[in-house]
Amino acid sequence: MFKFYNRLSQLNRVQNRVNFGGQGKKSRMYCGPGQLFRRLAWLLPLSILLFAGHINAQSSTAQKLGFEISGGAMRYGGSLPTVDTKAAVSLGLHYELTDKIHIQLVFTASEAKGGDSSLVNSAHLGNDNHSDHYYFASNINEFTLTGSYDFFNLNEGYRFTPFVMAGGGFYNFKPYQVVEYTNAKGALRKENRAMTQVEPFSNWQVNVPLGVGIKWGLSANTQLKLEGKYRVLFNGYLDNYIADGSNDHYYSISLGFIFRLGKRSGGYSRPAGRAGRKDCNCPPVY
Repeated sequence: MFKFYNRLSQLNRVQNRVNFGGQGKKSRMYCGPGQLFRRLAWLLPLSILLFAGHINAQSSTAQKLGFEISGGAMRYGGSLPTVDTKAAVSLGLHYELTDKIHIQLVFTASEAKGGDSSLVNSAHLGNDNHSDHYYFASNINEFTLTGSYDFFNLNEGYRFTPFVMAGGGFYNFKPYQVVEYTNAKGALRKENRAMTQVEPFSNWQVNVPLGVGIKWGLSANTQLKLEGKYRVLFNGYLDNYIADGSNDHYYSISLGFIFRLGKRSGGYSRPAGRAGRKDCNCPPVY
């Protein structure tokens, strides 16, 4: 686990050096939020496939274990009033401890962006010389382990259930701005360049995800899930602005699917209240 964590840190620090304006100056350039996701995106699905390959499809473990995938939107919240909405993608494992209590291990990739026209960019460690006001953008690569509670039991015939969830996790980020420079051939280029940290901090931080949602049973082995999730953060480093002393946060809404790795009969393939009705000794209704 520690080797894997160190490897993630090394990938996130991938940087290049370029000649800046032919003046012999070197500048460290941030590789961009999408590149880390592309390096990591295959790890979780591969782990799921390898794990699933050792599980008998009809075993009780496989029937309780699921793969989930979702997409949606994420927004930053913090000290800066102007906020952009960014796309978010999640992949994870879903395990049913009981019919109503589940746990989820999920990787989410997204981005945060915001700004404040009242703040002078150069006075707040901004490195974009073409912008007068302060803004930031940052990758967000998040791993969370959460528990959830379903109010209705989908395995007993209910077609949908609201749920609540909470847990813990950690996320990687690196605030940057878009910088224009002239390369050695005299061509104008733009790069996502990491800003100087407002104070020394780690690019890996912990968070507390809290959420609510609703799940629909599409079949005995497939669920549709709509989820809203809020992340409690414990610092103001996400936007690289801490002058007001407040903590940042981010939140998302997503729509996705949960697929059981092992087939299971019955359950939410039937309408609520219909399970077992053919076998009961109920009097006829006229």
